[in-house]
Amino acid sequence: MPDDVRLAVAAVRGADGRVYGTAFLIDSTRLLTCAHVVRAAIGAATGGAELPGGATVSVVFPLAAPGRPLDAVVLPRHWQPARADGSGDHAVLELRAPAPAGIRPVRLARPGQAGTRDRFCRVYGFPLFSLAQQQGRWFEGRLVGPVGAGLVQVVKLTDSGYPIEPGFSGAPVWDSRIRCVIGMVVRADKRAEPQAHYAAGFMVPIRRLPMPDRSGRPRVLPGWRQPFPGWREPAGPGRPPSTRWRGRRRVAAFLAALLAAGAVAVPQPPHRCAPPVELRVAAAPDDLHTYQEVAAAYERWRAAQTEGCRSTSVFVYPAAARDVAHGLTSGWSASAGASAPGPGGGRPGWYPADVGPRPDAWFPGADAPAEEVLHLGVVRAHATVARSPMVLAVPRGRVVPRRDGPDRQRALSWPELFAKASRAPGEEPLLTGSGRRLAGTGWQVVRPDPVVSPEARMIDVALYDGAPGVAWIRREVERRLEAAQDSHGHPLDGLAAVLCRQRQLALDPATPLLPAVVSTEQALVQFNLGERLGDACAERGRPPWDRSLVAFYPEQTPGVDHRIVLLGWPGAVQSAAARAAADDFLRWLTGDGRDTLLARGFRVPGLDRAGPVLSEINGVLPGWLLENPQWEYVTGPTELDAADRRHRQARRPARVLLALDTSGSMLADAGRGTRFDVAVDGVASSLGQLGGRDEVGVWAFSSAYRGAVARLRGVSRADRDGDQVLLDRLRGTVPAGDTPLYRTIDAAARELRRLGGDREDYLRAIVVLTDGRDTASGGLVPRLGGDPPVRLYVIAVGEASCDDRSRAGTLRQTARATGGQCVEAAAGTVDRSLATLFRQLWEKGAEQ
Repeated sequence: MPDDVRLAVAAVRGADGRVYGTAFLIDSTRLLTCAHVVRAAIGAATGGAELPGGATVSVVFPLAAPGRPLDAVVLPRHWQPARADGSGDHAVLELRAPAPAGIRPVRLARPGQAGTRDRFCRVYGFPLFSLAQQQGRWFEGRLVGPVGAGLVQVVKLTDSGYPIEPGFSGAPVWDSRIRCVIGMVVRADKRAEPQAHYAAGFMVPIRRLPMPDRSGRPRVLPGWRQPFPGWREPAGPGRPPSTRWRGRRRVAAFLAALLAAGAVAVPQPPHRCAPPVELRVAAAPDDLHTYQEVAAAYERWRAAQTEGCRSTSVFVYPAAARDVAHGLTSGWSASAGASAPGPGGGRPGWYPADVGPRPDAWFPGADAPAEEVLHLGVVRAHATVARSPMVLAVPRGRVVPRRDGPDRQRALSWPELFAKASRAPGEEPLLTGSGRRLAGTGWQVVRPDPVVSPEARMIDVALYDGAPGVAWIRREVERRLEAAQDSHGHPLDGLAAVLCRQRQLALDPATPLLPAVVSTEQALVQFNLGERLGDACAERGRPPWDRSLVAFYPEQTPGVDHRIVLLGWPGAVQSAAARAAADDFLRWLTGDGRDTLLARGFRVPGLDRAGPVLSEINGVLPGWLLENPQWEYVTGPTELDAADRRHRQARRPARVLLALDTSGSMLADAGRGTRFDVAVDGVASSLGQLGGRDEVGVWAFSSAYRGAVARLRGVSRADRDGDQVLLDRLRGTVPAGDTPLYRTIDAAARELRRLGGDREDYLRAIVVLTDGRDTASGGLVPRLGGDPPVRLYVIAVGEASCDDRSRAGTLRQTARATGGQCVEAAAGTVDRSLATLFRQLWEKGAEQ
């Protein structure tokens, strides 16, 4: 869910500290919520429509400022209790003090009735009533349609998250397609619950809610498609002009007076607009925000060509390149959970529609599609629309101009630049090919993980060039990269996640010197501008000047070609209008849209100029020539495959302890067995990926075990017979008891350190799969800091949430501080989540 919604949601508390419902910020000082939530919070028992003047409640923004309650006064003018027919039930609160820094009001839209049918939505509310509960839960569902009294029915589709229940009242309803809030939850419908996991609720659309402006008068938000609906409609025959029409006449007369005075030009209002064509675009998650901004610019350009009408609506959604390529190769299922059509279909347990709808266009990002994919019949056209070279991004405060200035542009090869950055000043200087003695700077270098990052694979080709063997690569390259990664808690992930961690550290004044990062030039600019980084990074904001990044350009550097691929589907699932819109999008990207690409920090083929953000102040050299003759040669498929093999041989093995939650809630249905059944399937799949030098141990944890854990498999290397015994034992386990989550994490960290070995010998990681909050650790805070470092990965399903809080912070914060991550997954996809994570940790191949 986008940042403005996450940060704008507040818990409404009473004087007793209990949470009674939800509210959300609609401007800099005012929040919208339900009248019955306010009445419950203040303890009013009048039973009427009036509310005592000056009534106040307490609100807390738990995702942005959890420890800072604020008083908010109820505005009587915008207080409307529920009416007998079920309508009404809204209230506006005004903060008595400014909202905490960084909290922004939500974006709002007001669809008509047709816009509130069959739309997917997400809601964040506070379902539990207790003195201490200020942590919300997610609801995911679908808008069915209007039911009368101005209400719209909302239903729950899956077993993930919570149903609509008391405590969600007043929560904003987020439409992910248009990226706006379209309504507010008002109540649950317990009587209309047709089956166990199909709970219903109701929302009030934004168009029926008060939106006070600064003067306190309600204002009507403009529609998202029709800026001036009914502008040219006259009053009907025999019918006097409405108050609304008289208001328009007054506005028109006022504008005409301004025009006569030479103050303003009055544009012609647009005619009635046809519904826009929806263009579905799959985009690489690391570049999602960039492509969304490009798509928005295209929508504005199209509207300018059609007299203000929004003729095209571009829906950009994240999809990994390998998933899209597999979907194009195997066929695309019509709905999530259904097998792909055609001979063979999709592989078991994997369905392309789970990734997203059939795309009309595809931005694969840095992960260039294979030639066989580009030659599939479903591919209509493809073109390179932008490029960005690979650079070494060095914190500005660590650059010494006299020493380092000459090396910024084409002075060193990648191996030489890496040696300069990764070696300590006291180490033996490196003798370069030109005879120069190159002293180390001690910057350290962090590289994204080549298992998931195509940019890192390109750099490996350059870093390994001329290496005498795998032992040298291990000693001089991989060990130094791993040490920097561990020291600063950078994740084993793609470029956006690595830069997200770099931004966390840069914005924290207590963090010591930052490392250099392998990056694209365009991502470096986005970092310095404070823009969003990828699909999963919430951190924004410009870094301090001395912690912004400066680009170093090696002598021969690879780079990323950003392509667009146009796709053709049968007429039943892709209209001729959608195809025409995709063709027009491509023409714009290679024509008028090139200025938009330049403004996002790209370099554009065929243009010998840089965009406005490619400047020295943003850390790059605008005059650097992109047309590098070694570009395609350095990153050819043969060279990439050879670098991948050497990386698998040179990287350190993994030592992983997997802890499975076996508490009673794991018996809940997951669609194809219980949650525990699906988790065991994931364990079986993951053990099959174990490399020859990798080690894994498996624990089960529950309060039903003495000491909280059952050590089912000691940490050891692959053992096919032993693994089968383990799986048989797991399949015979009956989950029971409570969840000692933090106690288990603490014990697992101590176990991995007890096993010994040098710091550089192993990647140590704890992987925890749980479906509930900690209920049996007695307030224990797990001790994850220390040496050797241990990374924490959490897969949260069911009632578990990455936003669950301990004294040390949320699960997400705890995991990210170690260089790990917390992932929320639907119970039916746990096996896929485990397989994806373990592929990152230990998929090493036969060389080991």
